Amino acid sequence: MRQRIHQKIFLITCLLLAFFLPVFPRLLPSIIVIMAANWLTSGIYLKTVPQIFKQRWRLLTLSFASLYLFYVVGMLYSTDFAYGWFDLEVKLSLLAFPVIFGLSDLRIFNYERTRLLFGSFLAGCFAGSLILLFHAVIANERWGVPDAFYYTNLSWYIHPSYLAMYYTFGIGIALASMAGDFTSQPVYKTIILSVIMLYLEGFLFLLSSKAGLMMLIITQVLFVLLLIYQKVGLTRIVLVSAIMAIAFFGFSRTFPYAFTRISKADSMITSAHSVKSNPNDGTVARMEIWKVSIGLIRQNFLFGVGTGDVKDVLLEAYKTQHLNPLYKKKLNAHNQYLQTWIALGIFGFHLLILLFLTPALRALKKGDYLYFLFITIFAVNIMFESMLEGQAGVVFYAFFNAFLFSKCFGSPLIPDASHR
Repeated sequence: MRQRIHQKIFLITCLLLAFFLPVFPRLLPSIIVIMAANWLTSGIYLKTVPQIFKQRWRLLTLSFASLYLFYVVGMLYSTDFAYGWFDLEVKLSLLAFPVIFGLSDLRIFNYERTRLLFGSFLAGCFAGSLILLFHAVIANERWGVPDAFYYTNLSWYIHPSYLAMYYTFGIGIALASMAGDFTSQPVYKTIILSVIMLYLEGFLFLLSSKAGLMMLIITQVLFVLLLIYQKVGLTRIVLVSAIMAIAFFGFSRTFPYAFTRISKADSMITSAHSVKSNPNDGTVARMEIWKVSIGLIRQNFLFGVGTGDVKDVLLEAYKTQHLNPLYKKKLNAHNQYLQTWIALGIFGFHLLILLFLTPALRALKKGDYLYFLFITIFAVNIMFESMLEGQAGVVFYAFFNAFLFSKCFGSPLIPDASHR
């Protein structure tokens, strides 16, 4: 009876976390604390720890915490302990979720509850988008904000790149559910999933994230390849491909702001403008930041500068190279691979790559489209943002990675969400 209560609390906190992630991120720490406290008081780990080497998926799930441990080691040769401890606090989910999922009884996540979790995340995406649209209407009509329905003016409480990543994953969930039984599922289900996909796709164009639009294309291409692999029939594949292509073209014509940003970014790159003359242009800033980051990597190739000193050395480099706009904004490397390499050296960089590449290949081998897509979405997005430096990226990755990995490799404990 007691364990059932703990299991229900675990399920509820998972559902709440999935829902509020794209709606109100400030609630996430409180939800995670409740989840962790529930896990600690349940004592379930007393039964699951002896199973670590018998059920290999548990050990593999726990291995994802190794990145956090590397950051802990990085404190040993840091001088800025205040920032280092703050960074470890931000990244704590990288440790918490692998431990909780790796040492829990996950049979609670049957097919229906797995679907409920994904549905909760989709509901959060929809609720969050409505809040953004309502705010945009007020901003446009009452305050006269220009381009209130686009980019940062629309996504005012979370950076558009993060929100675009969430919505792309939401599209992936809809497509994975659609592909699960593509040839025989009820028509109403196909219509609902198609509407969800098209709605989120339209919102991606409003968010105008360059990385988000690129991942949208990759997501849809992977879906078509999945249908080909499943041999659903040439007619259906052509029809689905045509619908997605028409929708993409239609949104691009209806909301041209997104491609205006892309063409502007391209012109900035080709003309090699300096951040000194274009301090507010994100693309130019990234190019300069990456140059600085590569220089720092060359100077600290092997072990990096340490967990606590990565921010200080970046700011000092901006100051030395007279990149005052970057210094004033205190920008990070805007690329997680570079950020991790500066902090932890080549060993931390290789570990980060390994934590993406190994499960991605395993998911591909097992035919888990959704997990492979999730890893691809995150791995591509962190090329343009240091998403493990903030809660919005850390919680998204750590939570869904631990869950999806367990779902994919913990079978038969957790059935595949796309199959009954």
